[in-house]
Amino acid sequence: MFAGVLALLLALVVAGFHGWCLFDGSVLDDHWHQRGLREHGWSAGELQRSVRIEPAQWMHLWWQDQPMYWEYARPLFIVVMKLVYHTLGGDDPFWLHLLSVVLHWACALLVARVAFRLTESRAAAVVGGLLYCVYPHSIITVAWPSSQNAVLFIFFALISMLAYWRASGLDVLVFAGSRRIGPPPPPRAASPSLSTNWFAVSVVAWLLALLTRENALALPVFFAACDFAFGGAATVRRRLGAYVGFAIACVAFLAWRTTQLGSGLPEVYYRAYAGEGIEYPLWLLAKLLHYFVTSIWIAPMTVGPTGRFNPWTEAPGDCALMLAILVGVGSLYTVAARGRRGWWLWPLWILLMLAPLLPVIATPHSGYLAAVGVAVGWAVAYARLDVNRYLDEAYFVVGESRVARFAGGVGAIGGIALFVGFCVLSRWQWTAVAAAERYFNESVRIAAPPAGATDVFVLNVPFVNVYAKPALDHLDPGRFRELRWHVLAFSPQPVVVEEPVFVEQLDEHRLALTSRGQPFFSRLLGRFLIDAFRSGGRFHAGDTISTPHFDVLIADADVGGVRRIEFSFPRPLSDPSYCFYVSTMDCGAARLRFDPQPDDLSRLPANNSLAEIQSRVWTDGDAGAIDALFAAEIRESDSNRAPRSGEANAADYLRATLGPVMRALASPLQDRVDRAASAEDWRVLRAWWQDNLSDDLLRELRVVHEDLAFLVKLREELPHARMWAARVIRSDLYLTGPPFPTNREELAKP
Repeated sequence: MFAGVLALLLALVVAGFHGWCLFDGSVLDDHWHQRGLREHGWSAGELQRSVRIEPAQWMHLWWQDQPMYWEYARPLFIVVMKLVYHTLGGDDPFWLHLLSVVLHWACALLVARVAFRLTESRAAAVVGGLLYCVYPHSIITVAWPSSQNAVLFIFFALISMLAYWRASGLDVLVFAGSRRIGPPPPPRAASPSLSTNWFAVSVVAWLLALLTRENALALPVFFAACDFAFGGAATVRRRLGAYVGFAIACVAFLAWRTTQLGSGLPEVYYRAYAGEGIEYPLWLLAKLLHYFVTSIWIAPMTVGPTGRFNPWTEAPGDCALMLAILVGVGSLYTVAARGRRGWWLWPLWILLMLAPLLPVIATPHSGYLAAVGVAVGWAVAYARLDVNRYLDEAYFVVGESRVARFAGGVGAIGGIALFVGFCVLSRWQWTAVAAAERYFNESVRIAAPPAGATDVFVLNVPFVNVYAKPALDHLDPGRFRELRWHVLAFSPQPVVVEEPVFVEQLDEHRLALTSRGQPFFSRLLGRFLIDAFRSGGRFHAGDTISTPHFDVLIADADVGGVRRIEFSFPRPLSDPSYCFYVSTMDCGAARLRFDPQPDDLSRLPANNSLAEIQSRVWTDGDAGAIDALFAAEIRESDSNRAPRSGEANAADYLRATLGPVMRALASPLQDRVDRAASAEDWRVLRAWWQDNLSDDLLRELRVVHEDLAFLVKLREELPHARMWAARVIRSDLYLTGPPFPTNREELAKP
């Protein structure tokens, strides 16, 4: 009865917190993985290709001069994804989302079972299961099919652990040795040898976990720790044969993995030792501290010390803050868990799961691996033997201090409450990332490339849209599949464009991209874009790069990044085979038009009411209608006559109309709108409008503005969350600290 009620309770909680993800669709890596699942076959090589991420396969980066890719040896994960997504699900990501939700629920049940085995307390089982359900880092992991390997791995790992306990015959009750009232239960000593059947189940589940995610290599170490905690050194000696078997299997797996995979992970994403001396182990120590703190505390497991060369000297306040959190939460747990056998196993679980990830950039889905240690640890710390269950025997634990009871209660109940709140924030953040990605893709679909286009060039696109090409290929294969995709520059901000940029046509074949705020190729993203793709290091002013499609000149750069880039194309910018998009603060993707033949500036249209003209511009998409506004303002400026009282002011209408359009198109004249005062100013702005605007473009901008406004609202959760967090604390822990250095040269600047 209790098991059924608990299963229903956890199912309702999982549905409430994770059911939203069923309709998230594909996000980030999903686009490329799922393309591979659709197009590749079932052979081992083709399955492996489905998880090989090589950006050069779908986009051209003009600064890339070295191969860059990463892949994982996780065959079972790939098989499960292909079976669920392609074979059974008909290429619908809904079924992958559903599998993750069901697996998360199953893992929560297994965690509750582990907590009950350790404590024989129903309350502890409920606490453990609930903590696991609402663990904040589970929100993104469960919602993102590409991280489903973590959920699948934990499922098999828990089965393997429970089976190993049964096979070893250990008494894993954490209260053993406590003073009890009434007759104690019969002692359960460790078996001299492992139970063959249960050990076979444990090994099979472990192998399945190993083929799902490499972290399973740490499980045998945890099993040995359990033998020591619950059986002592004698049990460890009796299990040496099993440990040797596990070790041989681990070596064989590592040998196979080495032969299957190519070069290592790209720079910055994975930081390998490069002769930094003591700095590298200190960096690893800071990463371990960050991983551990964000596992047990409500903070995003995102970047953190990864963005620093030496966090202890660059951000000592952050390190002190993390140490304080670790000591505070660790002390609370130690007081609450004091006297329980094996209480140290669950911090050890966190350490073993996260230690292999230390060189890798911190990401939220890695935190899912620590959830078992957090949930079971607090369940053990909180646990009481159920008095009602043993009422007939008057059997329960006594003598526990009030301090321990208070600490256990605060840790468990307070943890659930805090986790619930952070789950909501995590969901908003994930929705914002998905909305930011979709905003660009949908904007491009609205302003689709014209017939005859062969090459698409994108400027200032946020890095969150790195998979835009495969996403658009799937959404509209007839229009996008055969197009070549060139990234001229990623936005300095990785998710949401937060600063203005300017696109300027220099002549018939050349254009320039300028940033007056944060430079391109700057901070941590810039470091990744350079170190992972380019062998020559940072850019210098005057650098030139030639590609088969265009030439590049770095016109302005310093140690902080690149401020101006000029591109020269073999065909005119207005050539029908070219299609250009720019991402700005005001538009996800605006298609640029370049006209080598500007309109005649002397043409002055008939007079219309100013309100009617503005309505024609925005409602009807009539680009030519605004010429009447220009004509009126030019006449007023030429005559130096101020408008009479109550008379409509053409300049105000022009600013209200020109401003949003010029910002959306990254016009270098956008600053001139607000300060335009002379007839010459308005003639220059009119010339820009006539050269760059068309009825089709205005209609595209209006549709993007109106139809995608909800995506803009959703994606704003990211900058808003950072803004509010910065008002409370400035720390890398919450992505509110000082900017990450672009390179060591910048760090060395006085």
